[in-house]
Amino acid sequence: MRFSVRTILLLALLVVPLAELSAHALIRAQVPALSDYRAAVDFIRKEMQGRDLISSAPGFIDPIVRWQLGDKIPLAMAGRHDTAAFERLWVVSIRGALPGEAPDAEPELRRVFGQVEVLRYALPKQQVLFDFVGSWPGAEASIVRDGVAKPCPLRSNGTPRGGGLGKGVLMPVTKRFECDPRSPWLFISDVVLEDLQNEPRHCIWQHPQGDEPVQLTFRDVPLGAALVFYGGIYYEHERMRQGGAVDATIAIDGQVQGQFKHEDGDGFRSLRIDTSKLGKERATVTVSVRAHEPRARSFCWAATTRREAAP
Repeated sequence: MRFSVRTILLLALLVVPLAELSAHALIRAQVPALSDYRAAVDFIRKEMQGRDLISSAPGFIDPIVRWQLGDKIPLAMAGRHDTAAFERLWVVSIRGALPGEAPDAEPELRRVFGQVEVLRYALPKQQVLFDFVGSWPGAEASIVRDGVAKPCPLRSNGTPRGGGLGKGVLMPVTKRFECDPRSPWLFISDVVLEDLQNEPRHCIWQHPQGDEPVQLTFRDVPLGAALVFYGGIYYEHERMRQGGAVDATIAIDGQVQGQFKHEDGDGFRSLRIDTSKLGKERATVTVSVRAHEPRARSFCWAATTRREAAP
């Protein structure tokens, strides 16, 4: 049987929409129902303990998980830099995906709710002794002008602007160390910003002013075995690779113990300072930030001191 060109074209016009309808039905069949997510997060909510971490995979389901379980995901968890402060990891997963922070081991618990899977892992135990981001209001801030350190007063007023997609970091934040009211970006406070990979980071905003430092000092800090420092820049100020370097100096009792240099393209990265050999249980820690070209150098950092767990 021979078909005319017209007949073949008509058949093709019928086959294409049928294929699209079949593909649509297949895709819909692979999308978990909202009730599956709700059953999964209800289970997690009942089983959660104080130092539990919540994650999701693949990343595109993260908004759904936060929608359903956001009251259990504080800023410190949403903008975490590692898992040191947590003892257990809960994973909401579909299609067998796992987050990068999941241990390379079998989960200690696994439950299935329709097309959504819940897994729980035990995390390596590291005792966090001091969280700098959570303790910034008790620190002392200063800005050096012509070689003289001037205190940055703690403010709790102001009309915030910015925030949201494409609008930069919210500033001035309501509670902040205000180092120069004429330059609203010269403040120190905790914020959440997006790094070069558009990952949220809960960190201390400490924008440089130039070659003279902006400083933040924490007194009576328990040191433990290590001070782990993370730092980076807001993604819109880094992605074009046009800005200058930012230098952060970490001094312990007045002695420089770490130099952190950030250049565009680095993203959020870490520096580990071994404090076990200093022979001190507690000390004063000062973070000083400089940049020869300070324009759009929205440096933000986080750090903790830790006591390593015994094997």
